[in-house]
Amino acid sequence: MTKNKKSALFDVLKREKLEKLLKGNKNAKAAALSSGDVSKTIVSESVVDKSATPAEKKESAGTKIFKAMDEIKLDIRYYFLEDEYRDKIAGIYNKYEGHLDRLGIDPKKYLDYARESFDRFKQLNKKMPLEPMNKKSWEYVEKSLNELISKLVEKFVK
Repeated sequence: MTKNKKSALFDVLKREKLEKLLKGNKNAKAAALSSGDVSKTIVSESVVDKSATPAEKKESAGTKIFKAMDEIKLDIRYYFLEDEYRDKIAGIYNKYEGHLDRLGIDPKKYLDYARESFDRFKQLNKKMPLEPMNKKSWEYVEKSLNELISKLVEKFVK
């Protein structure tokens, strides 16, 4: 009946491991530069840097919502952001990301809208406070978010 929830400890350990790897890579590059292969490493780094820049832009475009979800993971008000509903809410954000950026709505504010919509559904249907999201409530939240975004775009984006 009860599920084991992920703790923040796993994320902290993962972040520390990545920081160690990044430091190790920097140290390896510094050792290669001092060994005399300067021209080869500079050429290879310039090629890598040019190709990495567009990839980073593409990653940041679709991952802003997931970063916001990770930041609020421990907040009890967003307990419904689990499993497939997390991806579905992120999908709606990614679909309208350009419009939302122009409107000044950041991912955290968007998640607040989703939470408020789900809370409204629970109040209308007299559900328990921590009742999980189901198919019927998802349809309401999805409809609500799509209507909200379309009305905002209609009113403010020209």
